[in-house]
Amino acid sequence: MERRKEINGRLVRWIAEKAEREYAEDISLVLIYGSYVNGTANNRSDVDCCFIPKTERGYEMAAGFILEGVGYDIFPMSWERVERIACLRENLTPLVGDADIIFCGSAEDMARFRGMQEKLQCCLADGAYVQEIAEERCREAGRLCGMLEHVRTETEAWKLAGMVIMTLADAVAVFHHEYFHFGLKRQFEDLIKMQEVPEEIVEGYRSVVKAASGDEAAAYARKMLADVCRHLGVVVPVQATVADAKPGGGAIDGMQLAGLYEEISSTFNKIYVCCEAGNAVLAFLSAVCLQRELDEVGEYDLLEAFDHRALGRLAEAARRIEAEFVGLIKENGGSIRRYGSFEEFAAHRGC
Repeated sequence: MERRKEINGRLVRWIAEKAEREYAEDISLVLIYGSYVNGTANNRSDVDCCFIPKTERGYEMAAGFILEGVGYDIFPMSWERVERIACLRENLTPLVGDADIIFCGSAEDMARFRGMQEKLQCCLADGAYVQEIAEERCREAGRLCGMLEHVRTETEAWKLAGMVIMTLADAVAVFHHEYFHFGLKRQFEDLIKMQEVPEEIVEGYRSVVKAASGDEAAAYARKMLADVCRHLGVVVPVQATVADAKPGGGAIDGMQLAGLYEEISSTFNKIYVCCEAGNAVLAFLSAVCLQRELDEVGEYDLLEAFDHRALGRLAEAARRIEAEFVGLIKENGGSIRRYGSFEEFAAHRGC
């Protein structure tokens, strides 16, 4: 744990110094959020970091790499997207509400971001507005439940059921003028703590994770939708919706896959950590998020291995899939940016 803490601290300083030294006129802000900021990091935690470019050149600061076995992704975020988050239109709320600023291009940039934080608080305080956003979340959950009517595999059922409960939890939080400050890491625990949330909603969330099969998880997800709609006083019809087709065959871009792997490597690690710790809820949510990414590139049935009573099966499946994915990258000419130490990383990056 101390080693990872040291690496992450050095990396944060490196990012701030690089922005100041090379991109002072090209980047408005560099933000860090997540476990490094909120104190929930473990020995496989990365640093959640994004930056707001000011010029086209600013986008060049984006980087993905694996440092001592942990994946890092330094990614750009437009002011327009930051505003969407502040307006509760996207679910990365801690990126605005709980971020630390490690580089600021100007006083105007700082004032603009502080304004976004104020807008977030105003949106949360507006009863009519949070009702509207909560209803939007419920409609999205209804769309996902419609897709559950046409699932073909256990993995697909588990994935959609997981997406439903995450979406509905967000709907409930917003309805109660709140958001999940720790993201998915403590979503279930924080949902339990919210006052005035009926027990059947909490139980619905728990029941999906503890379901014996994908079909059973789907049934619990549908019931949770009905319970949340009743709590919010909205009506959301579940319409049969066919899931989007998975990407077809074609030329495999090894370098593109390598970039994706650098991004999702941290999610593999989250699954391993949760399985080791016996945290079935977060293991499930992390697997759902990873499955969504894997579905964009091929047939990887990770979630068929999920069983809250035997998390070792999920970890084993994740390791197998990770090895297959890395092998596919190498077979197609891709190169993963791996560094065995911070010194090697710094030397390669020219600092």
